[in-house]
Amino acid sequence: MGAGLTPAGAGDARARAPSFRERLAEAARFMVRPHHARQPLASARERAAAVLAAALVHLVLFALVVAPLWLAGRSAGVLPAPDIDPDSLATSPLAFLVIAPLLEELVFRSWLTGRVAALRFAACGFAAMALMLAGVSLVPDHARMLAWAGAGVALAGLVQWSLTRAREHARKVPPAFIRHFGFIVWAQALLFGAIHLGNYADFTSPLGLAVVLPQVLGGLLLAFIRTRAGLAAAMAYHAGYNALVLAGGYLLA
Repeated sequence: MGAGLTPAGAGDARARAPSFRERLAEAARFMVRPHHARQPLASARERAAAVLAAALVHLVLFALVVAPLWLAGRSAGVLPAPDIDPDSLATSPLAFLVIAPLLEELVFRSWLTGRVAALRFAACGFAAMALMLAGVSLVPDHARMLAWAGAGVALAGLVQWSLTRAREHARKVPPAFIRHFGFIVWAQALLFGAIHLGNYADFTSPLGLAVVLPQVLGGLLLAFIRTRAGLAAAMAYHAGYNALVLAGGYLLA
């Protein structure tokens, strides 16, 4: 971690708690060079500060990066329009506020502590997602069968995680995971953005890929929140962000 910062979850009462400015700087650095923390911060106050720091970084990035690029892309006509059935479950408040935050955080970020049981669960989660995406985009005639297969793989992963996480809690995080943590976080953020490309159609320019920039940046910020404040905090932040997007859509409709 950066100089002067207490290692996340270290629980050393003698160590000086970092100031909010230091926590804010840590969140900003994480967006460029993510660094590993085996477990969330020890106190509720520190976890709340980490979430607030991430929210402020989020706000600054939206104002300085996302909004200008979105406005420029819209005026240039390079951003694709949404391509989602308004009557589908994916557009329902239930999906936006509950299903997506729960499932996406479980699949993309629950395992960022690097514990072995969580990494096995991640492997099952990504395998399940691959099966479901294959059913949608490659072999639509077998979409239902592949969706059920994916659900079975995900369920198996959840069962193994629940049965093994307690006894594997004390195991060391694989050194390779810590060594390549920055690459891993960026990879999950890019993949998180990529799966949202399916919400759009008619890409007329490579610049249209900027339409999922909010999801890529969100994947990085949520990784910071998950590793510093815990999985529940990441789910809550994700749901809160989606609630703001949903409310904004209703107001602009």
